[in-house]
Amino acid sequence: MSGKAPYGNYAHAVLTNNAARTPDDVALVYRGRSYTFDALNKRVNRTANALTALGVEPGHKVASLLGEALHVAETYFAEAKIGAIIAAFNPYWAPEMVVAMARQSEVDWLALDAPNAGIAPLIRAELPHVKLIAIGTGIEGAVSLDDAVAGASDAEPPLGAGFDDPMGFFYTSGTTGTSKAVVHSHASCIQMSTVLYEVERSANSVWGSGPIIWGIGFPCTIGAAVYAGMKVALEDDLGPARLLDAVQRERISHITMIPSQWGDILSNHPHQDFDLSSLKVILLGGEPISPNIFSRLMERLPGLSLYSFYGQSEGPYNCVNTITEAPMAATSGRARIGQAVQTIGAGGDRVVGVPGEIVMTGPHLFQGYDGQPEKTAEVLKDGWFYTGDLGLMDESGRLTVLGRKEDAITRGGHYLRPIQIEDVAGAIDGVAEAGVAGSPAGATEQKIILAVSPQPGVSLDEAGLRAKLATMLPAEAVPDLIVVADSLPHGNDASGGRGKLLRREIRALYEGRLG
Repeated sequence: MSGKAPYGNYAHAVLTNNAARTPDDVALVYRGRSYTFDALNKRVNRTANALTALGVEPGHKVASLLGEALHVAETYFAEAKIGAIIAAFNPYWAPEMVVAMARQSEVDWLALDAPNAGIAPLIRAELPHVKLIAIGTGIEGAVSLDDAVAGASDAEPPLGAGFDDPMGFFYTSGTTGTSKAVVHSHASCIQMSTVLYEVERSANSVWGSGPIIWGIGFPCTIGAAVYAGMKVALEDDLGPARLLDAVQRERISHITMIPSQWGDILSNHPHQDFDLSSLKVILLGGEPISPNIFSRLMERLPGLSLYSFYGQSEGPYNCVNTITEAPMAATSGRARIGQAVQTIGAGGDRVVGVPGEIVMTGPHLFQGYDGQPEKTAEVLKDGWFYTGDLGLMDESGRLTVLGRKEDAITRGGHYLRPIQIEDVAGAIDGVAEAGVAGSPAGATEQKIILAVSPQPGVSLDEAGLRAKLATMLPAEAVPDLIVVADSLPHGNDASGGRGKLLRREIRALYEGRLG
């Protein structure tokens, strides 16, 4: 960091400057104890100086499996200050995944606390070069961060990185194999922390944050609140019951959630027994809010301000939208100031008013996938991130997210959404379920396969279905092949139901019948 301005360091910009600006304001409350910005900054400094004393250097990759949210916050801020690279491991990974990701990311250190100490023998056996750090517990073969902190100074440590230097690896879900390490810089993490400047807040606002901070949620939630000078109510658990208690106890005013979480709370938990009047702002992501949940939520919390946002780990908080009525929830709004979003058609040109792939650019973007240049080149092109999501852009630049591009069908230079055809086919009398897939997979021009299952006791035939669909669909959306099957393939989505439709299985089962 020699010769560079300190404000390019993420932790300095987010935490240290607030400790200088408002040292006595409460920055964080955890397990009933309050920490001012000055006190929190000094705790982070002691941790940073202790890590340096243990041998952690700028550029070292430090992974963590930590159960206590305060441990996560302090070590991540400390690592950012000294220029170590945060490897934000998922505490819910299986042991074999932890080993695989530690090997793939070539981590130098692994910090463990008591709930995660059991993995230490496996790490020592499989990755003997990885040095272990114990926090709040004793672990054989590990150095003690607690002992090092006890003798460490609370003075500002030398800043070891900043600006475009890598700050952290934030991992994707890994639903189709091992996770990808999304590399964010100090600059991109500072940019994503500015999101609360676009939502209303006051001097008394309190941000509720839970254990999600071990991932991209660190700069997106607690980092955003600290950067804005807000008090953070940090919780180890923000499941429905704990959330209701935390809102009442800490007077939480701001929080980010998934709409279905509110559906669960309003339907299955005694929310009426809690005082939720402090809640003023909810940021919703991951899915649109249904009209039913919207009306119930607004009835429960009159005067609530709702915002929807769109982004991915590779580019968080790309769009933010104010929701004043349920239909607006499907719209993610316009790109934030300093960022841009477009939709690109199957032919590679910008499109408006028809579905296209969502691409984004701006200072919030990741630098690439660590150790995977080919995958990086697939999605980062000329400074734009190709998200793999389909969207609809209107003339004013407002984006509506439609779903994943991999599910779309390319035909005549346009993208067709399978769900549009499925909804029409599913409305035909006697049809129990409909599923659509394009074939061949990944082709620039595809044929449409429609598979339907009949309701009990109903007989369906291909000719009758085709005749009805010809009057209900535009010509380009009429299926090339219609199959009547006893049932359609589904996957387990962990919801307890039948799971989501597996369109790729429809392709695999029936594309051989295409002429």
